[in-house]
Amino acid sequence: MSFIQSIFQYQTLVRHRAKFACLHDVIMAIFAWILAYLIRFNFDIPAQFVQSLGLAALIAVPLQTLVFVQTGLYKGVWRFASMPDLKRILFAATSASILVTVVLAIVKLLAIQSIVIPRSVLLLNPILLLLLMGGSRFLYRAFHEHQLYSQTKTQGKPVLILGAGEAAISLAKELSRGTEWQVVGLLDDDEKLKGYEISGVKVLGNLGQLSRYAKKLGAQHAIVAMPSVNHAVRRRAVEQAEAADLEVLIVPEFGDLMSGKLSISAIRKVEVEDLLGREPVQLDMAGLNGLITNQTILVTGAAGSIG
Repeated sequence: MSFIQSIFQYQTLVRHRAKFACLHDVIMAIFAWILAYLIRFNFDIPAQFVQSLGLAALIAVPLQTLVFVQTGLYKGVWRFASMPDLKRILFAATSASILVTVVLAIVKLLAIQSIVIPRSVLLLNPILLLLLMGGSRFLYRAFHEHQLYSQTKTQGKPVLILGAGEAAISLAKELSRGTEWQVVGLLDDDEKLKGYEISGVKVLGNLGQLSRYAKKLGAQHAIVAMPSVNHAVRRRAVEQAEAADLEVLIVPEFGDLMSGKLSISAIRKVEVEDLLGREPVQLDMAGLNGLITNQTILVTGAAGSIG
């Protein structure tokens, strides 16, 4: 299959998904109007308001659909629905509600058609629209992720993450999507975090309890995910892990991780530079060779070596 054919098939798939998403939102918009009336009248709509419901929906739903398209609701992918998507839906629902209210007021003012809509319905409609449209997307994402990852949660090597900050959260999310690791818990010295769940993983306790939880959960690896703390804290975390006879790994710098320069696959063993508290000294070996070649040298101290 050629590259051009692949692109064409992908674009066709995207268009089909966009059409399905738009149809879904049209149905949700209709349902939101009906539900708003039902709530307003305690699920017993008076006969004189049934006609206004139909007329209001007939005018409002096309206007709402137009706003949804113009605000770019169908450029995203449901299985990656996130806060930006929810904000976009909120903006679209609010904008559509304002437009519909203005148009219905004009229709009533011009006496084109007598439409009496309770004010509470106009307030309830965008709220219900947000809940129905946003809820559908996030339920779809939850179902999709469960289908993808439920089979892998019990696989992989059990590992404890040291830290419960942004880097640890990002790391836990990424590891949960693979099969190599199974995150069994987080450890952090912030006692206020104990008992909380982050990305489905519980903060078990502090770093001093690492050995206990490693034995309890069968973990043989620990990943230090604290790139923003000072080196003394990071060194202590490494020492705690080594004392618990765990293989210690460390995440790359958080800025690099988030910017995409490094991936989760870049998790590596701890190096001396990670614990120094400063940049490693780079010796000018060429200059040194020129300075001491054929010279008698006295070396004092035993903290380093000359090669």
